[in-house]
Amino acid sequence: MRYVRYKFKSTIHFGKIEGENIHQISCKPWDPSHKETKELIPFKNVSILAPCEPSKVIGVALNYPGVSSHNHKIAEPLFFLKPGSSVIGPMDQIINPFKDLDVWGECELAIVIGKTVKKASEKEAADSIFGYTIANDVSANNIQNRDHHLARSKAADTFCVIGPWIDTDFSPNNQKIQGYHNKTLLREGKLNQRFWKETEIIVFLSKWMTLYPGDIILTGSPQRVRGREFFINGDSFNCKIEGLGEINNTYHEENEL
Repeated sequence: MRYVRYKFKSTIHFGKIEGENIHQISCKPWDPSHKETKELIPFKNVSILAPCEPSKVIGVALNYPGVSSHNHKIAEPLFFLKPGSSVIGPMDQIINPFKDLDVWGECELAIVIGKTVKKASEKEAADSIFGYTIANDVSANNIQNRDHHLARSKAADTFCVIGPWIDTDFSPNNQKIQGYHNKTLLREGKLNQRFWKETEIIVFLSKWMTLYPGDIILTGSPQRVRGREFFINGDSFNCKIEGLGEINNTYHEENEL
């Protein structure tokens, strides 16, 4: 099942996709009390939003071979954080608030958490996954060559695109993941190349951080297949995952709007 969060006639709802239509549901889809309403709306008549509003977004770095010349599984996952305020949807613009910092995009598979989880077992970790969505982990260079996994690089408003839906039937395996800067293929890999998989990430993370329904975990970006490219005003970045869908967002300098 694919669930979306959308705006229709100035009101925001959740719904499930049924062919060319959206069947509205009464509340967040991971809430076991949700029910179908009588509203059936053509997909083309709504504005698709980010499929959830996470309390936090946790990213996993260095999770594919070849990223930053890293080819082995490290002792434990390397995490960074993005706030909920960084999240935008598949139709929104990426806005760079920094005057002199280069910005780029990274395509990622994202886990959507469906229940509160703390100190999870492997089974509890698997049961906590509501579904999957696609993400663009937008990042900026930092000042004075500081680590770009720090907040200044990762946490700006609009620096986390997620969407277009949450797919509860998707099962990560050997599907292709790709990132296109404009129409040029920049990153490519297979989901099964990731060093740390879903349950491993959740088990380790939940040892010291409580995860809540709607929270997002970004599972890393594959290596580049060509040199790094930074955004210039008006560029776009397209993230595709085979069998899951795609998102495409345009980039703008704040002072150029």
